[in-house]
Amino acid sequence: MSDPGHSPESQRGAEPELGPLLGGIHGLSREQVVESQRERLLAALVELVAEHGFGAARVNDVARRASVSSRTFYAIFDSKEACFLAALEAILGHLRVLVEGAVDRGEPWPRQVVAALRAVVDFFAAEPEVARFCLVGGVSATPAISARLREAVLAAVPYLREGRAESKAAALAASTEDSLLGGVVFSASRAVLGGEDLGSHLPEFVEFLLTPYLGLEEARRYATDA
Repeated sequence: MSDPGHSPESQRGAEPELGPLLGGIHGLSREQVVESQRERLLAALVELVAEHGFGAARVNDVARRASVSSRTFYAIFDSKEACFLAALEAILGHLRVLVEGAVDRGEPWPRQVVAALRAVVDFFAAEPEVARFCLVGGVSATPAISARLREAVLAAVPYLREGRAESKAAALAASTEDSLLGGVVFSASRAVLGGEDLGSHLPEFVEFLLTPYLGLEEARRYATDA
């Protein structure tokens, strides 16, 4: 929004700012205005949670960064938790598309694991705020958020379990996949929290996930190529 103390002419050389959409002058329908506000609120929450954590990201600050009022926030979302979950669903949906596009189901299973991991790691490495939002900012935020994050991780269990058909171990515990995924998420969260390059950890993640199924030597070969 333009500063009322400056003329439009004085603002022409300035960078455009994302401001509230004023009713009746933008040619957008009410539905388009609400969708724009919703997207800005989601982006603002991701940024603030990444910067300060879930607890410190206040609704007033989210609304201010999105250039809307707190009243508008509550007209769109019932709570900060609801806004977080909506942002998380959008991110998870994007990750699913990336992974599906990266994985060739005709490839050997280990290469599918490498491709899926690379797609996720590359995305988070390119979007550090989103990585902090998902892997650090929402940890222990609320029971509903914690449950949804865990559910998202466990969605990969059936795909990882396919490796049992190639396992060289006599038997694997029923909790193997859960433990492996939890270990990768923990390591990734620690790396993000420490400001490390997540991409540099890809070989480590590959080796960790594949070793129980293929053995250390073969897992390291795939890790080297990751």
